Amino acid sequence: MKKLALFLAALSCFSQVPASADRLVTTDGRILVPKKARPKDAGYVLTFEHGEVVLPDKSLVKAVEIEGDMSEYVPANEDEKQKLAQGFVRYQGRWYSKTGYEQELKKQFEAGKKRADELALHAEFSNAWVKETSHFEIRSNTSPEWIDYYGELLETYYNLMDKRFSIKVAPSLRRTKMVVKIFKNRSEFTKLTGMSPGVAGFFDPNEMTLNFYHDYQEPSISQWVALHEGTHLITHLIEPQYKAQIWLNEALADYFGSADVERGKNGKLVINSGKIQTDRVLTVQLAIQSGDAVTLAALFEVEQEDFTAFEYAHAWSFVYFLNETPKYKKGFDRFFKDIYTLDKSVVFRVVPYGKTGAAKEASPQEIRRVVMQTLVGKNDDAAVAALDKEWKDFVAAIPIQGAEARFKRAYRSVIQGQMNADDADSLKKALAEASADLDFAISQDIADPRAWWTRARTRMAQGKRDEARKDLEEAVQRDPLNAVYRFDLGMLLIDGPLIIGFGEMDLDIESSHMKGLSKAPEAKVHLGLASELAPDNEIYMSALERYLAK
Repeated sequence: MKKLALFLAALSCFSQVPASADRLVTTDGRILVPKKARPKDAGYVLTFEHGEVVLPDKSLVKAVEIEGDMSEYVPANEDEKQKLAQGFVRYQGRWYSKTGYEQELKKQFEAGKKRADELALHAEFSNAWVKETSHFEIRSNTSPEWIDYYGELLETYYNLMDKRFSIKVAPSLRRTKMVVKIFKNRSEFTKLTGMSPGVAGFFDPNEMTLNFYHDYQEPSISQWVALHEGTHLITHLIEPQYKAQIWLNEALADYFGSADVERGKNGKLVINSGKIQTDRVLTVQLAIQSGDAVTLAALFEVEQEDFTAFEYAHAWSFVYFLNETPKYKKGFDRFFKDIYTLDKSVVFRVVPYGKTGAAKEASPQEIRRVVMQTLVGKNDDAAVAALDKEWKDFVAAIPIQGAEARFKRAYRSVIQGQMNADDADSLKKALAEASADLDFAISQDIADPRAWWTRARTRMAQGKRDEARKDLEEAVQRDPLNAVYRFDLGMLLIDGPLIIGFGEMDLDIESSHMKGLSKAPEAKVHLGLASELAPDNEIYMSALERYLAK
């Protein structure tokens, strides 16, 4: 069934373009192939196999090309008028004779079938594609295109960190290419790595592998995980014997991993690290106001078992403060190098660790000494308190938009899987906090449709299905081309399995969870449109197949 789903999905995406299909390019670069795309009022009506999508605003569309069926095509000039009279067909920006058009369709069909066979061959991770870059060996069963992208992303990030810190790889690893494993969904990632459902990725220093899954619904999550965990990989390359202290290690990864990624004018990726995280800023600001903020002295001492999202926000904000304050930035670079390269000026102790049996770590007191001496030249309590005040004053003065920050905090918790929920009571509390954040953001007229989608998932986890449905319907109305929202709505309508709060849905189409689905006619529209709007997502195609087979 999985092979069939892959084949159908790929064939739909790459080959079987019906003669009556149009082609539409959205302003964000997506290429859609509805049966018809016609202007209506200030927008467009897109007719797909499974239903219509109304776009109220033409600004969502970059270009529309009428394909194959020319009966409604309005010629733009005399030359096009003559071509129509001669029976020519406009297809993908070119004019074809009837014979040429049929040959082009056949050519694309054959290419699509070859592509589908290739995808089916590599559908299981045991048969993943393998690609080597300058520093990495990448294995993935997503697609060659995603392997290329993540290879380029990680190499660009490596070069960025090398430029900043002059990376000198440990002698024992200079000829070693780190293995990067990218799984095609969270379910497979969880099953094959043995990690808990709340984990989106990790670096394994024992096996020396970077592991994460590609989230087709929210690729930005996977990109953040790749860069965050990639930071852990790079620090391991610098000195594999070092065991880092939790607050500094995670704050570093979060600071450098939080980045804007874009294409430069030369076509190459550009990564701008150090992106501000307004939700973390909000957490620290509220803690400052309530008097519950983590002090710098306490941050130096925090152990891994006590390092929750609350401490995480403080650790990130401290590293952000140091990097955004000119007088401390050079000092930050210096103590980073000293600690992570096992400089002789730092006292390390040997501790049991992993397969190697032992590692070197600096005590919390030694980390404090190195950081304080490097930044301000002294390490007494008064100096720590003064730096603490300067850090908190910096964070308190950051202007943030309340609605946006509270939305992002809930989004990180619910969608990105960073919810502190070890038991039923803590889960209930975390969901209530996320719900309050989303209620506030929506009441303040936030424009981002993800707010309604995130609240829908929160309400699903709280058992509020009717309210969740209304939120999903609102999300679909605000972003009618979003396959994720339509798929979630379709699955809600048929009581499908949803795991709320862990990024991509953990949806095993082959499992018994799909056997008891109800038959809701309206769901067919949303499941069908989801599969057409995101034809490379095998989960959508497989769910639609199962629904239609009932």
